Amino acid sequence: MRFEAVDVFVDSGERPLAAYQFELTAEVGDVKIVGIEGGQHAAFQHPPYYDEAAMHRDRVIIAAFNTGRDLPTGRTRVARLHVQVTGPQQPDYAIRLDVAATSDGARIPATISAAKGEAR
Repeated sequence: MRFEAVDVFVDSGERPLAAYQFELTAEVGDVKIVGIEGGQHAAFQHPPYYDEAAMHRDRVIIAAFNTGRDLPTGRTRVARLHVQVTGPQQPDYAIRLDVAATSDGARIPATISAAKGEAR
């Protein structure tokens, strides 16, 4: 058994990112989500909203919003997931961005990605 971190990034281009929702699933590997942190920008530094029951499985839906004026643009880390991995197999994750929006609720054609992060 080992612990790893998964960083999730949303790239909103030149539009300010005020809200997002995504689903992350472990498609390969024996994975249990054991913790969720906020992102790197002040707008998303607090832990996002998530389904606590789903957090202990290999799938979770996560969302956050901020109506302030200091919002990130471009690629920003919006969350860090801490996972417990059992067995030798390297996990493989699927991630889907359900929505990204500006502070007035307008949808943004953003992209999402995940990468192995630094476990704390």
